Amino acid sequence: MLLGKVKLGLAVMSALALIGCAHPDLIDPGASEVTVVNELGAPDSRMEFEDGSSILVYSMQPFGKEVYWMRFDKDGKYIGKERTMNEEHFKLVIPGKHTRQDVYNMFGHCAQEYEFRLQDQTAYMYRFDDDVGMDMAFWVQFDTQGVVTETAVTQDPWDNDWEFIR
Repeated sequence: MLLGKVKLGLAVMSALALIGCAHPDLIDPGASEVTVVNELGAPDSRMEFEDGSSILVYSMQPFGKEVYWMRFDKDGKYIGKERTMNEEHFKLVIPGKHTRQDVYNMFGHCAQEYEFRLQDQTAYMYRFDDDVGMDMAFWVQFDTQGVVTETAVTQDPWDNDWEFIR
């Protein structure tokens, strides 16, 4: 009973905290990088490119199901965002080439990290909704050196709504 009240209290406090928060969808084009960071907080990571442009990565995981790339031109002006929890962006992760740090740089913090002791591997799990609204998970598995060994998309293990027909 007490545990239930504590969980409810935490959920209410979290919801109230989110009401006043900015969201990537509310950032106006042309805003400076400093303005975006002031509005959204510190990003999970920053990717810089040879042409001087950059991307700030904002993960809404674990309870949100999205990761945003906030794009900036070479002058540091916001030019648009990309939602990255989709097949197009998942294909950017290349087994044998990318590392745990590369994946974090691309997608930020995950919903949960898993350990697969029998395989001597770990995995990041990112939650997302597919094109038809199904609760899904994107998995990136790493060997002991932190190199990506494989990726997969499955049903979201946190989703209690999946019913299996007997």
